Amino acid sequence: MSRPGTHLDARIVDVAAKLFARDGVAATGMRAIATAAGVSIGAIYHHFGGKEEILERILRQELERRKQAFDAFQTQGMPLQDQIKKVVQLHFQLLVEHADSTKVFLRERFDPTPEVQKTMCNLRNDLSNYVAEIIQKAVARGEVRRRTPSLMASALVGMVESVSLRILERDEAAAEFLKKGPQEIARAIWLWLQVEEEEGEAYA
Repeated sequence: MSRPGTHLDARIVDVAAKLFARDGVAATGMRAIATAAGVSIGAIYHHFGGKEEILERILRQELERRKQAFDAFQTQGMPLQDQIKKVVQLHFQLLVEHADSTKVFLRERFDPTPEVQKTMCNLRNDLSNYVAEIIQKAVARGEVRRRTPSLMASALVGMVESVSLRILERDEAAAEFLKKGPQEIARAIWLWLQVEEEEGEAYA
């Protein structure tokens, strides 16, 4: 039902992201979105089937920004280590530029509403599966030691999300995390991917 690319469509998404970030999805009604966007509820339903569909659009846009960057780096034949550095840097840049969308993604995973839970689960799985595919390709090229791509992807996504959530608190420690986070996280990810499975088993 939604129509990507239209001016009104983009305005609804932008307004909804701000309201969702401030009040939460559950507490934000379609009337509130319509009022903030300066349109009728009917106009919103002409573009979206409901607020869950708006939520999915908001979050999928952020996911696509990161995927497009990875796709571009792979097309350029960039080594995985460099890809990791650049994508982590991009993530933290987007964290600042699109703070509302990121806050919604990190917070709404705990929303008890079944529809929202399903949306969040699907998006997180899409992201983890995409990262797992990249790891698998790197294993095939010999850039990464033998891994369990799906497990590694979920763990890596969780690590980045955890640091991102801390940065969104916007205090002194968050500022330090934002400054040092990209370099430290990229380095930690790369070193972890280089560890042999047998070395990891020694800690089991």
